[in-house]
Amino acid sequence: MKLIYSDLALITLKEIVDFLNCKWTKKEIKTLRKDISNFEKTVNDGIIKHADFEGYPNTQFALIGKKQVKIIYRVIDSEKIEIALFWHCKQDPRKLKELLNL
Repeated sequence: MKLIYSDLALITLKEIVDFLNCKWTKKEIKTLRKDISNFEKTVNDGIIKHADFEGYPNTQFALIGKKQVKIIYRVIDSEKIEIALFWHCKQDPRKLKELLNL
């Protein structure tokens, strides 16, 4: 399965890492990176089905980084998944809906 990171996903990941560099330890940042890598492996292997993101067809999410960050992704077809964005769960949920509707 091919994973594609949207431009928005790369931007939101950078924002989260920049923010967390001030709040988390280096060990926790390393755990976040490891969680992203593990997510990629499980999606590629088709091992785990993640929760659907309510109200958005073909959109699912996984919690990573001590369950404080969501990877929100769309299943394009049986061979392709697009990582739509990364979301720190302590942000305003209205902003998330705005980003998903882009």
